[in-house]
Amino acid sequence: MRYDLTARLFPLIFDRYAFSYLKDAGIRSLRRKEVRGEYRAMVERTPDLPKGNSFIGNILIGCYVLSFYKAAPDLISEEIFHGLILALCNSKPMVNGHKNEDAFDAKTTEQKEKDAETSQSSDWEMDWRYSFQKHGDSSYDITYTRCGLCQLGRRENCFHLIRYLCEADYITYSLMGAALTRNETLASGGCCCDFHITRKKEER
Repeated sequence: MRYDLTARLFPLIFDRYAFSYLKDAGIRSLRRKEVRGEYRAMVERTPDLPKGNSFIGNILIGCYVLSFYKAAPDLISEEIFHGLILALCNSKPMVNGHKNEDAFDAKTTEQKEKDAETSQSSDWEMDWRYSFQKHGDSSYDITYTRCGLCQLGRRENCFHLIRYLCEADYITYSLMGAALTRNETLASGGCCCDFHITRKKEER
């Protein structure tokens, strides 16, 4: 992938929150320069996705968080990595980026359905493959049978960490007014990621 403006934005947006979390966790020796070096190298050696693909950001955020582990595997335990994911998911940029989105917006679901169809014939190494099934106006299912983040984890010998990235789905869907139910994921050894998305009930 190209280390373009979009790729450069991730450290600029999230470094503040990532390093604040690590400092609170007692990790103070890791330097931004080291992490950014790993991040850039990872982005540049990762195969590209087609222009306009909706998962480009997912691959970039995957490269970003894995770069912390790659820069200091002796410091970033699975527990610390898990905490880092949660800290970034609950950071102000992430919350603000999703809180005004609606998981059931007509344009959103129509695009998901269209992209799911396209994904079935995609031969891009880092792409996702999935089906989409809508159930009225308040629920839909997405079944992923191929995951670009799992592929990234395998390429970087970090597959054991990808399951923690899966937790971001619960948080982002919640911010978009939806609840996610899931029984298995590819990252945890399942045959698919079975997303069941339902509209949140309004609080009284």
